[in-house]
Amino acid sequence: MLPVVLFCMAACAPQQPPGPGTLLLSNPDFGATNVEAVVTSNPDCASRGPGYVSTLEFVMPNNSTKIVDVPPGTEICWRRDRDPEQPVAGQWSDWDRAYVAPGTTIDANL
Repeated sequence: MLPVVLFCMAACAPQQPPGPGTLLLSNPDFGATNVEAVVTSNPDCASRGPGYVSTLEFVMPNNSTKIVDVPPGTEICWRRDRDPEQPVAGQWSDWDRAYVAPGTTIDANL
């Protein structure tokens, strides 16, 4: 009887919402590099329409790592200067994209 009561109590307990996933983005190959990251559920990383959550812009020094939390139900896209050695404003690499499941961590390089 006690196991049944405990099972019922556990089933009725409030469920915790899933925690964010985490992206560990590293820069092992370039000098200081401009990066744009977008959190979105939209399949188009460049879209700021439905599904768009936020944009992060930052500079990553060589051999650095940036930690980005990714809310459940979204993905993260990122791009860097097309030519990190001679950056030109507005000239970006192609987008990279990762689905980070809640509570998991993904390692990626620029």
